Amino acid sequence: MIFFTGLWTLQFWTALICVLAGYLLGNIQTAIIVSRAYFHDDVRNHGSGNAGSTNMVRVFGYGPGTITFAGDFLKAFLGILAGQLVCGVIGGYLAGLFVVIGHCWPVFAGFRGGKGVASSYSIAIWTFPLGALLAVAVGAAILLFQKKMSLMSLAAILLFFIATLVLRLSDLPLVILAGLLAIIVYVRHIDNIQRLIHGEEQRLRKEGK
Repeated sequence: MIFFTGLWTLQFWTALICVLAGYLLGNIQTAIIVSRAYFHDDVRNHGSGNAGSTNMVRVFGYGPGTITFAGDFLKAFLGILAGQLVCGVIGGYLAGLFVVIGHCWPVFAGFRGGKGVASSYSIAIWTFPLGALLAVAVGAAILLFQKKMSLMSLAAILLFFIATLVLRLSDLPLVILAGLLAIIVYVRHIDNIQRLIHGEEQRLRKEGK
């Protein structure tokens, strides 16, 4: 009995380490760092008010937007890697999920972060490459024809979740992770969804063009 209690305690603390590590990594806001370092401004003061790559593109251009996407992508990968080292596959899932939560609601940036898309894509690619590639391919086609990043993001994360249901149903933790990521992304895109419904969503372009 003592042995199993100790084991449960160890699992609890290692899981907590994964959660905290992921959340802290998520608090690294690439958009804020880049906008302040290169433009002496905070991207959240412009456009949609989000600290994400799409708003960076609209406000400062494709270069800063690409750097932002890469940074947000990388931190999710590092979260998964750290989680796996501490607590195996489930630890990677936990850390990755909390990178996205930390990115969307960063305590060190006034809970005003991004929408979690780049980090979610990273998690998708590192946890289920086939499902991620299928989702991104369809999403890219939507972006090519519609030029609406929000529509691409919403479609891709939903397709990734569906892919896990169809192709990886036996991996229940992955299905749950994909479902939670989809919920987070959709919650963060509520305003975009409303604009899409009313035909008011803007196409992707730099602000003023």
